[in-house]
Amino acid sequence: MSTRATVVEKKQISHVSEFESAHLSAVPWKWFRGRLQNWDFGELAFSLLPFFLCLTFLASNPSGRTYGPSHWFATYRHGFLRRALVGEVLSRVGFLSSRLILEIELCTFTLACLITAFAFRRILFGGMAERRFAAFLLAAPAFLPHMAFMAGELDNFMYLTIFVGAFALVRFGNMLGLAIATVASVVGLLIHEGFALMFYPLILALAADLVHRGWLRWRWVAVHFAIVVTAFLAIVHFGKLPGEANEWIAAAQQRTDMRVDGTVFLVLKLTLREQLEFVRHLYTPHVVGSILLTLALSIPYGVVLWRLVRTACIYRRYSLTHSRLLLMLFAAPLCLSLLGHDVLRWLSAVCINVSLYLLLMYRTTRRVDSPEIPNLHKALTAWTALPVYAATLLYILALGPWGIAGNRLLSNIGSLLSH
Repeated sequence: MSTRATVVEKKQISHVSEFESAHLSAVPWKWFRGRLQNWDFGELAFSLLPFFLCLTFLASNPSGRTYGPSHWFATYRHGFLRRALVGEVLSRVGFLSSRLILEIELCTFTLACLITAFAFRRILFGGMAERRFAAFLLAAPAFLPHMAFMAGELDNFMYLTIFVGAFALVRFGNMLGLAIATVASVVGLLIHEGFALMFYPLILALAADLVHRGWLRWRWVAVHFAIVVTAFLAIVHFGKLPGEANEWIAAAQQRTDMRVDGTVFLVLKLTLREQLEFVRHLYTPHVVGSILLTLALSIPYGVVLWRLVRTACIYRRYSLTHSRLLLMLFAAPLCLSLLGHDVLRWLSAVCINVSLYLLLMYRTTRRVDSPEIPNLHKALTAWTALPVYAATLLYILALGPWGIAGNRLLSNIGSLLSH
């Protein structure tokens, strides 16, 4: 009897095990199917739109974009040189083939997308209004698509530094955050001294907001500003190109199979007066016309950004002077138009600073449920439920990313007409 009972028990245990294993094997599929049923693919589309859109423009015509990567061959081998930090880091690699340069460009842009998505994940994967808000700012012609289209320029390296500095500043909101922002700003200046006008105004705008809210003192911000200005003046003064530009060009060409753009080293040799004279000849009627037409086509995008900044100023209760100074800070990159004809690059920096400012304000503002308390979140996202949002989004997506002195749409039209 005991032997039969043991056999029966073993059979029952075997059946139970088979049932449990079958049930467990079905659990992942049921979980995945449940997740699919609960997903709103419309919301997911808005979350992924900025990043998938960039794949359309990433690494387009790499053989025709050699100016940016040519900076990678400026190093500190003959002493300090401005714009040579990236080149000094990459000098350890040795030979930089065109393929390796493209891989570095892709890795840099991918890193920029990852840290952006991680920092703003609660907005990108929040409610529908939040996803629409983030999608509009990140997928605009001046932000991620522009960075993808211009991959290889030093702009993407500067974006990484400004993002770290700005995020740390608002994340900690104290002396530690300001110290990190100071270090990031100096690193950005070492990458390119144009960082002072391109992206540094965002740090000042965020620092002023923290002072307005009582988190920082003006004295701390003044010390920070003095350090950054001193670093900028030292870089400009001591960072002149030693030797002849032709020697640098020849040495750079030996380290790559890409055609090195000699303009990079010629510009590093110019004085301020020579630079202004050099740029003046670059503003041809064709370039000026392309810039003006791009600006005219982008008016709806600019109007939306201006209204969003105005809304943020109102809900932050900035004074009129504070609001006006904020707009002047954001417009600072346009001053670089005197030193370079890359007007759309400077304007893209304006829009990137504004967009990051809005996203960081949204992220760091406490949520309120009381109707009596002003709600910045609703004020910035309410317009995304209106029909004008979809129309404006489709319009700016059709324009394509901004380049140096035009946008992708005008470039394609020009190519068609030339044929």
